Amino acid sequence: MYIGTSRVTSKGQLTIPNEIRKKRGLSDGMKVIVIDTEAGVLVKKASDLKEIFAPFEEIAKKEKLNRGKLAGEIQAEKLRTLGLFRK
Repeated sequence: MYIGTSRVTSKGQLTIPNEIRKKRGLSDGMKVIVIDTEAGVLVKKASDLKEIFAPFEEIAKKEKLNRGKLAGEIQAEKLRTLGLFRK
């Protein structure tokens, strides 16, 4: 494990220490995802998340799901679930 320090600039920018960038394969201009968690701020390569979600995207494509259809399915499931508890 490596622990380094950095400063947040007036523009909200943060420099990740070189040792961490090298170890994690982060290069100049690479897109990252910043996630606010209970434990702190998590930075992930955007490509890592694409790999994680790829199987779900394949299923969505196969099932011809889009955001509107998915929202409708979620709403229908909520109503169905609430109906189970009202009996």
